[in-house]
Amino acid sequence: MPEAVRFGTFEVQTTSRRVLAAGVPAALGARAFDLLLALIERRDRMVSKHELMDIVWPGQVVEEGNLHVQVSSLRKLLGPSAISTIPGRGYRFVAALDDAEPAAHEGAEGPAPPPLSERSEPSQQATRLPGNLGAQRAPLLGRDSDLSALLALLESRRLVTVVGASGMGKTALAQVAAQASRGRWRDGAWWVDLATVADPAQLPLVVAQALQIAPSARAESGSITRHVQGVLASMSLLLVLDNCEHLIDAAGAFAEGIVGHASGVHVLATSQELLNVADEAVFKLAPLSLPAADASPDVAVECGAVRLFALRARSADGRFVLDGSNVQAVVDICRRLDGLPLAIELAAARVRLLGVQVLRDKLGERFRVLTGGARTAMRRHQTLRAALDWSHGLLSAPEQRVLRRLGVFVGGFALDLAQALAQDEATDEWAVLDALGALVDKSLVNVDAMDRADATELPRYRLLETTRAYALEMLAAAGETDAWIARHAQVMCAFFERQEEERRGEQGTLGNVAYIRRTAPELDNARAALDWAGGESGDLDLAVGLAGASAPVFNDHSFTVETLDRLLSLRSRIDGGVKPVKPFRAALVMNSLAGLGLSGRMPLAVAQDAAEYAERCYRTLGLPRRQYLVLGLKAMLLTMAGVARSAQAVLPVMRALEGPAWTPWRRGQRLRAQVWIHLAQGELEEALAECREWRALMLTAQGERRSLIESESEFSRCLYLTARHDECIALARTAMAREGSASLGALPQVAQNLMVSQAASGRLADARQTLVECFPAWRRNGVFASSAALALVLAQLGSTADAARVGAAAIAYLRRAQIARHPSMQHMNGRWQALVAAASCEPEDLARWQREGEALDEAAIEAICLRVVQGAPGR
Repeated sequence: MPEAVRFGTFEVQTTSRRVLAAGVPAALGARAFDLLLALIERRDRMVSKHELMDIVWPGQVVEEGNLHVQVSSLRKLLGPSAISTIPGRGYRFVAALDDAEPAAHEGAEGPAPPPLSERSEPSQQATRLPGNLGAQRAPLLGRDSDLSALLALLESRRLVTVVGASGMGKTALAQVAAQASRGRWRDGAWWVDLATVADPAQLPLVVAQALQIAPSARAESGSITRHVQGVLASMSLLLVLDNCEHLIDAAGAFAEGIVGHASGVHVLATSQELLNVADEAVFKLAPLSLPAADASPDVAVECGAVRLFALRARSADGRFVLDGSNVQAVVDICRRLDGLPLAIELAAARVRLLGVQVLRDKLGERFRVLTGGARTAMRRHQTLRAALDWSHGLLSAPEQRVLRRLGVFVGGFALDLAQALAQDEATDEWAVLDALGALVDKSLVNVDAMDRADATELPRYRLLETTRAYALEMLAAAGETDAWIARHAQVMCAFFERQEEERRGEQGTLGNVAYIRRTAPELDNARAALDWAGGESGDLDLAVGLAGASAPVFNDHSFTVETLDRLLSLRSRIDGGVKPVKPFRAALVMNSLAGLGLSGRMPLAVAQDAAEYAERCYRTLGLPRRQYLVLGLKAMLLTMAGVARSAQAVLPVMRALEGPAWTPWRRGQRLRAQVWIHLAQGELEEALAECREWRALMLTAQGERRSLIESESEFSRCLYLTARHDECIALARTAMAREGSASLGALPQVAQNLMVSQAASGRLADARQTLVECFPAWRRNGVFASSAALALVLAQLGSTADAARVGAAAIAYLRRAQIARHPSMQHMNGRWQALVAAASCEPEDLARWQREGEALDEAAIEAICLRVVQGAPGR
């Protein structure tokens, strides 16, 4: 780091540890200066809160509140835009540094921090007080680990804040913790409920009254605070401040003063947001644990959410028993309520009236259904709406606007999408950032857990479904629903088009791995946007743009059928619709349709027409790299149609367009097309040579997982077709080991080639095991895509009748749907037919099996294969 750096009107002198503002020394504490240096040195990236605390407070245990204080002091000096916040993650220095070396200036050091105020003389009046906790609470359900962790934190830290959303159970946990630990303090544990305190100035008086401390002669809040501090200075007790969120500044200052002046006092606070003071330890209370969607009763009841529901439901209706008849409904209810204790208790209270099944069905009207809490509960906890009304009322007007707009997101959102969506003329992106940070702090927006080791990964944010439902109601009440649903579709379309352009556009260099990592989390948002844009009140051009740009991501995640249905529906509206569609967006849809034509799930003629449409459009628009990609698809579709010579004529056009500086994956598409042409012409050795070159090229590419898999799929297929079974098995196992636990879903074709090579080389037990392991993945992709291989292996395993049925069903399906398949399918079809013909069976049996197979649909084929997978004999 140089001796001095300059940005704007500021100069940071690293040796003398000073900051000059327009040449004048600025007052800045040592911690703030250390923080500024750390951010400047790491200005090329976001610096996490944990890393900053380790740098600024080495070897010390401090809380985030200290970091917030120092960041605030820097922003007051440098302005709000010098340091960027990534809510829930960390900070980044974003001001541009000057290249010139700054000159030195003279000046005085900043002022020293003021000393702590003197403590008042302690009063003896309160030393005899035993506490005011009242009767022992019933044990908490599903909070054993939380209680243990909170008690341990209270042992080591003097100011602890339990933070969580409204209805999360903060008060209940604090009560049990206080009762469990009250014997540790000589003067007991004292509870102060701040829920009804509207004026922050009254807080000290309310605390004094709860502690039974007589106020001093002067009634000002400052003097009452000092008096309480003086009384508590000689005492040992736990002070619980419940419901601090609406008095956050006053509660924080009061708690900090008590901890600073009364060394024997520990403070436990509950709040929807941090007190944000020095030495505060934060205990973030998460929802109750949830079971998997298909959990059995024994497994489900071990989860905190289900345990709470079952107990409260039984209290409401003594006949209720959690068993196999209702566990799925209970699990669904708890999952849809996000494990929120208040919502679960209110839901369970309605079981007697509605029953579990009806209750589940009516959760869409949750704010009407979930009412009628216990009469002893706080008024805002007697209905779910009241609880959220309380939280909503604590927000500023900008925070309320941002919250209700964020409700249109489905399944979470990234920071840039939130900023793009929620801003308007009165709320810029920085205001959205500040509001989002406040909503995170107030526990209304969750930061999804992320791997801290990956410092480059940006966080995702999410509203609990109950909070999201409330936000959408607020959006409707403001008359903004239509506008912001449309805005959501526009934002998602722009996002997917931007990512698609970086991947496939004329200047695109984005690797497949990074492309999928960016886009896959937004598939739920894309679906919601597509549903609106494609509807009667939507925007056809927007729907076409979003569908075309997002189709590769949906297809990459095996949503082939869903994607195809959507694209085919839009295809019929592109030319015949009343509203115009931009030519480029229409070309994206047609390009995606052409690519899906390779899956064998649509008439070949439709796929070929789509490829022609897209190629013509790209040529007209002057987009050679996109034209190159769709020409590769066109060549492969021609091989499927049985006109390999026409396909061969496409390759010179591709070579003429191709540039040596193009990314490997793009150039690999010509090699892929060449492999298909060789296979269609029976040139197996030539196809094998092209596969070797293609895979070698893809191994040099960075972040191109899908293209590498495609090359290995074709390579292993050629190894099988040339009877190099050992090589095929070795390659397939290498690829599957590299992909790890996701390999069976990501490599269906490689796994299929592994299975048929195992069977062809006599490794029948291994082939059966591969069939068992891979069949779920093949079912997701559609068994017709693997039907020839399945029929072949069934024949090799001795299931002659099943092989004949499956093979005949697949051939009949392809014929009826006018669908062509990969050139290698003819080889596999010929092989299974030869094995069936050579088996010891009567001609009339063979004819009957084929007739039965021709009448089967995909589900019936799955049933046959499942029977074999499960070890049942064939018929």
